[in-house]
Amino acid sequence: MSNQPDITFPLQNAFLEIMRIEKGMPHKGVDLSSYLLLIDTLKNGYGLNSREELLFLCKKLWLKPFHLKSNVLNEQVLEEILDRHLGIYAQQDIAVSHDTKAARTEETKTTNSEKEAKAPITETGKDDTGSNQESQKTTETVIAEETGELNFYISEVEDDTAAATTDRNYNHLFRKKNYTFDNRYLPVSRRFIEQTIRSLRYKVPGTGRPTVDIPATVEEVARKGYFNEWKLTEEDGFVTRWTLLIDHEGSMIAFKDLADAVVESATTGNIKNEGDVFYFRNYPSEYLFTNPEHTRSVKLRKLINSPSRNILIISDAGAARGYYSEDRVRKVFRMLYQLRSHRIAWLNPLPEQRWKGTSAEKISSYVKMFEPGNDNSDHMGNIIQFFKTKGISNIGQ
Repeated sequence: MSNQPDITFPLQNAFLEIMRIEKGMPHKGVDLSSYLLLIDTLKNGYGLNSREELLFLCKKLWLKPFHLKSNVLNEQVLEEILDRHLGIYAQQDIAVSHDTKAARTEETKTTNSEKEAKAPITETGKDDTGSNQESQKTTETVIAEETGELNFYISEVEDDTAAATTDRNYNHLFRKKNYTFDNRYLPVSRRFIEQTIRSLRYKVPGTGRPTVDIPATVEEVARKGYFNEWKLTEEDGFVTRWTLLIDHEGSMIAFKDLADAVVESATTGNIKNEGDVFYFRNYPSEYLFTNPEHTRSVKLRKLINSPSRNILIISDAGAARGYYSEDRVRKVFRMLYQLRSHRIAWLNPLPEQRWKGTSAEKISSYVKMFEPGNDNSDHMGNIIQFFKTKGISNIGQ
């Protein structure tokens, strides 16, 4: 391992410092997934053209709405940290450039000395003039071509042999990713989820497609004595009423496909959904986010005070990591109590036998919690039955 080059992740120390600063704050917005997203973005060439472009990228990833009025971590603090660590890169770049230039100049001098020692001597006892001119040109060319360069690369190294190199440019080590991340977890088919979600629909007068009202048209013609237009009426239509609260990032990364399938089934298709999709991490607190990037938010109070809804929470409730957190249980209980005027069901991506001894087991005593099951089970269908037995037809009235 002694020959392995020292590969430093870009802005790693800046990221760790920002995490330490945010550690004491009540809400967390900086995590490993945001740093990995920064790495992928830099690898694709974005954020490298200028300081302003890189700062803009970091602010989008690491500054959340609750940071704007914070005295601990805000836009000015983030800029100061990034500028300080970017300055380190600039100093290292200059140092590497100077060291390389000095080494090559010394090597060129040594080569010239050897050439002078071996060069033929003329009758007058002087060196060959052509040889001296060629050595001088070589030195000038090496110095003129020497430039500084700052490259960001990330990869895994399979063995020491591949890593051992005296070249300062490690481009050949990072041409291919040697790691993959498969986050597909879908215990039930997308078609089954779609059928289940849309089976909980409500008939609403006047929301269907327009049709010709023959009796009304005849009556209008008899009254006017002539025909000029058809009288139309709207058929009764159907809507769904799903409000989704989705726990994502952290341990829920493994269940992203399941959550996305539920969101897609509820919000797309020919049946309108009268509900919202919110995102949170571990448990909702003061804010809910309206997009997975956590860049747009609404206050939880707005949902609490809204008319009664069907709310489906999708979260592993701590079962994925297999631990019990009293703090998490207490805060989830507070959130459920605040939403008590709504009808709430909880979809846990993990099977019920994995809940035992974790926060999920305790939380399931406060709310009706379901596992996804499979295409041949009634677990997903039981969510629909639960909502129907709660007087869903009165929702919104």
